[in-house]
Amino acid sequence: MSRVVAVDVGGTWFRVGSSCKDIGASTVQRVRSPSLLNNPGESVESLMATLLSMLDTAAPLGAEVSISLGAALDESTGTVYGSAPLWGDYTGAFPLREELRRRRPDVSWQVFNDLTCGLADFSARAGGQGARRIGYLTVSSGIAYRSADLTRREIEVDASGLQGEIGHTTAPPVQDPLLAGTPLPCDCGGHGHVASCASGPGMARMARALDLPCAERFPDGFTDELRERRHGARSLLREAVRPVAHVLRTIWQISPHTDVIGVGGGVAENLGTFYEQELTRQICEQRSYADRWLTPELISRRLRIARPGEADCLRGALLMAEGYLSVTK
Repeated sequence: MSRVVAVDVGGTWFRVGSSCKDIGASTVQRVRSPSLLNNPGESVESLMATLLSMLDTAAPLGAEVSISLGAALDESTGTVYGSAPLWGDYTGAFPLREELRRRRPDVSWQVFNDLTCGLADFSARAGGQGARRIGYLTVSSGIAYRSADLTRREIEVDASGLQGEIGHTTAPPVQDPLLAGTPLPCDCGGHGHVASCASGPGMARMARALDLPCAERFPDGFTDELRERRHGARSLLREAVRPVAHVLRTIWQISPHTDVIGVGGGVAENLGTFYEQELTRQICEQRSYADRWLTPELISRRLRIARPGEADCLRGALLMAEGYLSVTK
């Protein structure tokens, strides 16, 4: 029987593990990801070549490898369309699975979106009991969303294999006067996107625009400034959370059977209670008659801020390799 290896490739870290009991333990190997975020100025072609080499090295002879990749991709073909943290404004079609099969035909390769894997693990471990539909939103170096119909155990995607690329939709206008006239670029090459404000890199840029004391070492020191209730830090948190709250309010308006949504990723998990309280406050703002059901009591049952390790893409990659959820066009 071949060995199953899981690989999680994000904008910051490249992780390798081989069994659910090991994931999160010291046996998981972690190195810096071959991303534009970590290697500014390096060509996309060079980064892709490095990624192929690292995946090749991670795969033992004759193994089954399930990859969780932080990129927009078609999981039926393993073709990758883009990733702002990994490759900036790249908009091609990188045949990752085909290249891996050509390079290592002895290995069985599967490639999944990282949100697919995060959703699978969150559903299995934290949020899926009794839910009709479940969603998972990551707030990290990038922003994206996935949902699954648990009555059919399916993740529905479009003809290109995509669902939930909300990080590159237009964000609501910022309200802080110091940020109102500030350019808010997105790592994909656009401007004014949800990821421009809500992602880790976006928050770092806003911290510099607000001249926060922690700006040059962000995110280090940011939670201390929040704890001290410094105005600039509180303002940054409000502006970073605003587009995320807007997305979640919209999801619940158009998909009322989404019983549970988990929010994870480095930003949400590291800010913990600060993030959860601000997100709940903004979701529950009463703006019209349509919001009457948005109460803190109900949102506490439908919103889960994932704790570190609670929605792990490595474990999710192994679950997807086992067929825990299916992806259907």
